[in-house]
Amino acid sequence: MESKETNKAVVQDKPTGNKNNKFMMVIIILLLGFCGYLIWQNLELKKAIDKGEVAYTEVSTERDQVQAELEEMLKKYEDLETDNQELSAELAAEKAKIEELIKKAKGKDWTIYQLKKETETLRKIMKGYVVQIDSLNQLNNKLTDENKTVKNQLSNEQKKAQELTEKNEDLNTLVTVASHLKTLGLKSYGVKVKNDNTGKEMDRAKKVDKIRTSFTVQKNTITKPGKKWIYVRILTPDGRVLSEKTDDSNKFDFNGVRGLYSSKKEIDYKNEDMQVTIDWVKIDEFPVGEYNVEVYADGVDIGKTKFTLK
Repeated sequence: MESKETNKAVVQDKPTGNKNNKFMMVIIILLLGFCGYLIWQNLELKKAIDKGEVAYTEVSTERDQVQAELEEMLKKYEDLETDNQELSAELAAEKAKIEELIKKAKGKDWTIYQLKKETETLRKIMKGYVVQIDSLNQLNNKLTDENKTVKNQLSNEQKKAQELTEKNEDLNTLVTVASHLKTLGLKSYGVKVKNDNTGKEMDRAKKVDKIRTSFTVQKNTITKPGKKWIYVRILTPDGRVLSEKTDDSNKFDFNGVRGLYSSKKEIDYKNEDMQVTIDWVKIDEFPVGEYNVEVYADGVDIGKTKFTLK
C-alpha cells in the first residue's frame, strides 16, 4: 500500500518540475534579450558620442578657419593706406568691426553661420575699399607725374628766364660800360705862369705854379648827353691827394668808394668830341718825384696818366 502511494506521489511531482524549468527558461531568455538591448543601446550611444565629437571638431576647425580669415583680413586692412581723411576714418571703423568679430569668434558667442556671414560681408566691403584706394593711388600717381612734368616745365621756364635775365644783365652791363665816357690824349704836366698870365710847360718843381690836365672826351652816342662833372685826382709821390680841403665837401663817389678830389669841372656833353682842360693851382710847394693823375666821370675812371717833377 505504501509503495503504491509513494509511486503515485512521485508521479504527481514530475509536472511541477517541468513547470519550473519552463519558467526559468523564460527568465533566461528575457535576461538575454535585455542584455542584448543594453549592448545595442550602448553601441548607439557610442556612435552618437563619436558623431558629436566629430561634429564638435568640425565646428572648432571651421571657427578657427573663420578666425584666421578675419585676422588675415585685418592685416590687409592695416596695409591699406590713403591720404584721404574721410576714407581713412572709414577704414578704421571697418578694422574695429573685424577686431570685435575676432573677439566673438574666440569667445564662441556666435554660431559658425553668423561668423561666416559677417566675414563674407566684411570681405566684400574690403574689396570695395581696395578698388577705391587703388583708383585713388592711380589718380595720385597720375597727378604726381603731371606735377613732376609741370615742375620740370616750370624749372625749364625759370631756367630760361634766368638765362634771359643774366643775358639782359650782361647786356645792361655792356651798355653801361659802353656808355662810360672815354678820354683821348690825356696828359698832365706842370705849368709856370708868366707875367702876362700865359703859361708854359715846366718840370722843375720849384718853378711850377699849377698842374694842368688836358684831354679830349671822345664821341659816344650811347652816353646820355647833358651836364656832367669831371673830377681829377692828383696823387703826389708820397701818395697824398692834392686837395684844398679834407672834409666831405671836397669828396666824391667813385668806383664804389668815397674820396678826395683835386679839381673838378662841369661840362655840357653833346655826344661829340670835346676838349677839356682842368688846372690845379699850387697851394704848397710841389714835392719832387712822380705824380699819378686819375680822371673820373659818372663815378668811374675814364683815364689815367703820370708825370714827373724834378
